[in-house]
Amino acid sequence: MNKAIFLDRDGTVIEEKKYLSEPKQVKILPHVIRGMNLLKNNGFKLILTTNQSGINRKYFTRAKLEKVHIKIKKLLLPHGIKFDAVYFCPHRPDEKCGCRKPETGMAEKARARFGLNLKKSYSIGDKLTDIKLAHNFSGKGVLVLTGYGKNEIINIKTLKIVPEHIAKNLYESAKWIIADYTGNNN
Repeated sequence: MNKAIFLDRDGTVIEEKKYLSEPKQVKILPHVIRGMNLLKNNGFKLILTTNQSGINRKYFTRAKLEKVHIKIKKLLLPHGIKFDAVYFCPHRPDEKCGCRKPETGMAEKARARFGLNLKKSYSIGDKLTDIKLAHNFSGKGVLVLTGYGKNEIINIKTLKIVPEHIAKNLYESAKWIIADYTGNNN
């Protein structure tokens, strides 16, 4: 069975911009390329998962979202990186759908498509919802201190959502995941 990394988009792979809707706003964060290459070279599927309630809030359209994703892909491709899949949830939190993180709908789609072993998979993100996603699919979650990550640390005790690891950035999280997966974190 395959293993995967479920990557949050805003604040993890690209700079956080509230309700980002224009491709010209996309900027890849530092250390993302090194981190994604490390994960890919160690056999992980790279799955982008992103909550995009701006669609159902009518802030932007699915077509605009697709243009943003095309821009991200174009920025990564020269570095030999491509996502195995991109999933998004257009629903607002009050719609309580099964695909909005931390629910597992996007992870389940990826599991079915790629034959994933979710217990051997990880979620990386700058919000505790990304960590809760990992816990909900019985995987492990890594909180990155990019994006909203630094602010989320204060919510760990209150929300009782504890990441398996906290990393400065995506590259640091990738190094920890490789060591954890191979049993070298002991």
